[in-house]
Amino acid sequence: MSKTPSNMGASMKPNLIVRPTRGRMALTLLAALALSACAVAPMATNAPVAPPVTSAPPPASPYRTLPAPAPTRPAVPVAPTTPVAPATPPAPTYSGGFDGRTGLRQSAMVGLSGDAASGYTMMYRPARTEPATVDAAAGKLCGDAGVASSRSNSAGSGSAMPGVQIMIVKCNAA
Repeated sequence: MSKTPSNMGASMKPNLIVRPTRGRMALTLLAALALSACAVAPMATNAPVAPPVTSAPPPASPYRTLPAPAPTRPAVPVAPTTPVAPATPPAPTYSGGFDGRTGLRQSAMVGLSGDAASGYTMMYRPARTEPATVDAAAGKLCGDAGVASSRSNSAGSGSAMPGVQIMIVKCNAA
């Protein structure tokens, strides 16, 4: 019995789907991408993108346009001016009361510990007080006993407290 469409049963349907091989499928997919313009060509990362070129000129306006007026005098090129030097910063103004023990501004004092017998450790911000008061602070701390030694560190950028200096003062024995 030959199989014709008239005598095929419900369970037997013709195989209308052709299953291509992998090579055919890859070629079909590549052709579909190329035809649909989905394939993107690699571009340079910083290449300028040109605007699209239009082939047709813009439609003519039904309104009459006037020509641009001619300049009355030619433009004179302006010579570049010399750069102005930056303004000098204003002198620092220090404000606030003074610390009675050291003579420094209260806003400059971070901390003070010790006594005349064991020595003093003073933490301060030099940018917030007058330099003369920093120099005189050791003498004011020791008073009549006099200063045996005094040294300050330089504020480093890697410090735990940036902008804060430490002065260690040793007084003479009374």
